[in-house]
Amino acid sequence: LDHVRHASLLLAQRLAGLADSHPDIIEGVRGEGLLMGLKCRVPNSDLIRAALDQKLLTVSAGDNVVRLAPPLIVTDGDISEAVEKLDRACAALSKAQPRAANG
Repeated sequence: LDHVRHASLLLAQRLAGLADSHPDIIEGVRGEGLLMGLKCRVPNSDLIRAALDQKLLTVSAGDNVVRLAPPLIVTDGDISEAVEKLDRACAALSKAQPRAANG
């Protein structure tokens, strides 16, 4: 259980940083333990598709959430790799979004 506590804390911290880096894509982080979710500002299917383009498998959850459910044996390296892929997915979505007109 010590490993799971460590991994879940690391995942939560990294996902919070991801949400801070991409506020136009991610509204917040939800969940407990290793069962985490990203509340999306964009349709969650867009983020799921962008993550899949980065070779990261995620699933849809209720209320426009992307669910992450790593195995209990997940390593720190696995978490870092997954968050990096999510970061690239969010960046790709940010580039694809139309900019609001000023005025």
